[in-house]
Amino acid sequence: MGRKRRNDDGSEQGSGSGGEDGYSSSASSGGGGSGSDADSTSSGASEDIVNIDFEYFSPAEIDFHAMKRMLVGSFGDDAEEFDLGELVDLVLAQSAIGSTVKMEDDADPYAFMTAVGLRAHAGKKVVQQITGYLRRKDKGGRLGAVLDGHSALLLNERVVNMPPQIVPPMLRMLGAELQQAAAAGEPFDFEHLVLVCPMFREVPQAESDSDSDSAQRRRPQRPAQPPIDAYAHPEDEIIEEFAQLKFDFGLSRSSRVPAARNAFADAGLAPSRRCLVLRRADIPALAARLEEALAP
Repeated sequence: MGRKRRNDDGSEQGSGSGGEDGYSSSASSGGGGSGSDADSTSSGASEDIVNIDFEYFSPAEIDFHAMKRMLVGSFGDDAEEFDLGELVDLVLAQSAIGSTVKMEDDADPYAFMTAVGLRAHAGKKVVQQITGYLRRKDKGGRLGAVLDGHSALLLNERVVNMPPQIVPPMLRMLGAELQQAAAAGEPFDFEHLVLVCPMFREVPQAESDSDSDSAQRRRPQRPAQPPIDAYAHPEDEIIEEFAQLKFDFGLSRSSRVPAARNAFADAGLAPSRRCLVLRRADIPALAARLEEALAP
């Protein structure tokens, strides 16, 4: 079972709606009457709000299947090229670093963040699969020196609709844990972190997708616009500001028709990926920037 994370003063993290690392969501149930009594109205309003508190735990064996499912998001349709079960095993074996977000210790995690050393696990099949994949996707060849150095794969995954406000506390904890583990002689003194970010890219409509040549001629001509790139995780746009290196690549196995293509659209959105390389030393500044940008 994972241990509950605590602040330096011994208070629990993530267990209150007003805490630094806590996150509470509230929603109205839509009920309640419209009486004139002020006390009754106030009481009815409070009953319509549901507060949900999330807490931070270390990765544990019980998290295996949920983490494996979330990891599919890192590589989309290409995820079948990797032994994700072995990757989760590596994450769970690192008791010194990493965080999950849950409502209870024995519940499935809604999110997790950790770093997997590429040099320390160079002999593992899944690490060889991932590094080989990234080398093939890096057409400029600039990532090779990073992968050959003392670097780690940064994993930042969560379920759909989980708010990005949980990311800064996890990143801040990860930075502190890496520093403490390295000081204790463990092989976590990484120079760089490699993050694969899920994205959607605007792609032009193929001629075969059009209804007819005459329909194309009737469609009003619009001035050329640069393609739209959108991150699946909003925090990745901020993380990119700290990237020392980045490159985009498409998925090898994706055969999906880009979404939003219809008779009124000239383009659709197709899944793609962007690889960002960060300096480990920049984690504190990045966490502070994320907290500022994602503040409610």
